[in-house]
Amino acid sequence: SVLQSASTGGSLDRNPGAPPWAPHHHSAAVRPQVCGGAVPAGDGKVEATLTASVPYAAFQASERLNIWGEAGYVAGEVTLTPETGDTLTTDLDWTMAQLGVRGTVLTPVADDSGRAGPALAVTSDALWASTTSEKVQDGLAASESDVTRLRLGLEGSWRMALEDLGQMTPKLAVGARHDGGDAETGFGVELGGGLVWAMPTAGLAVNVEGRTLLTHREAAFQDQGVAASFVFDPDPATPRGPSVSLRQDWGGPATGGVEALFAANPLAQRQGTTATRRWAADAAWGFPAFGGAFTSSPHVGLGLAPGSRDYRLGWRLVPATAASAFTLEVQATRREPDAAIPEHRVGLELSTRW
Repeated sequence: SVLQSASTGGSLDRNPGAPPWAPHHHSAAVRPQVCGGAVPAGDGKVEATLTASVPYAAFQASERLNIWGEAGYVAGEVTLTPETGDTLTTDLDWTMAQLGVRGTVLTPVADDSGRAGPALAVTSDALWASTTSEKVQDGLAASESDVTRLRLGLEGSWRMALEDLGQMTPKLAVGARHDGGDAETGFGVELGGGLVWAMPTAGLAVNVEGRTLLTHREAAFQDQGVAASFVFDPDPATPRGPSVSLRQDWGGPATGGVEALFAANPLAQRQGTTATRRWAADAAWGFPAFGGAFTSSPHVGLGLAPGSRDYRLGWRLVPATAASAFTLEVQATRREPDAAIPEHRVGLELSTRW
């Protein structure tokens, strides 16, 4: 399970959409409702402080079928601070449940060059979420909102051997979704694709991917993303040794196949544009650790985006073989916005499976 606390801010005239504090799910926002004109129309601030618990479980039913699900509950408070009038605070609750399945229809066939041929996977999930807030006497009305989401996706690829030139893999993914409830509603179709060229003997890989929201009932939603990356890793079969990567993104998320098509960010926020350009460069070096059972990798990174720069310094510990599923990563980031003071972040991630 995951425990987290968060706080958010916004204005009173913000459009209803998924609450940014919801852990990786699209759901309807709680917009405080005025009782008897207690709060006049105008600007102000809405803040929420919440604690979430979201247990997650997955079951590998067979080599080709994986089933997973999660259920979560959030409790906290929402505070309305208008420019005029008193600050109002009320309790806030959020409940969700999600169930998904992923099945492999085709897998590449092993040959002298590794694995080649077509691959096809099907994925689908269903989500329900409900948000409620309590009434504040002569201040805020009670509110309740529900959302539902159904998604179905197909992801295909074809790996081809190029003799002495490595491998080429074109990819194509298509996803359909239906959103219902009190937030954005209607059917939508998303399309993604890409081309990967890799030459393991030279340690080179080039990847170009793109994704777009083809259509949605809400015509204002427009979301596209394109990405290109270059990786140099003399020994890609292991995390040890040096590795360098360069990447450029335009617009929204472009990688991840159907997972990118099914991005968790709210539809109301998905109005990306290819004019948004981001660069990223990363370098790492992996060394044997703990008797060779793990690989220790210090790494550095640089990110450039319109209006800001990111400097990253970190260290990760990953198992050398599949016998262990324990990973640890620590990363410190300094962000330098052009029009604000620098921001500093430190993150720690610990993961284990059994």
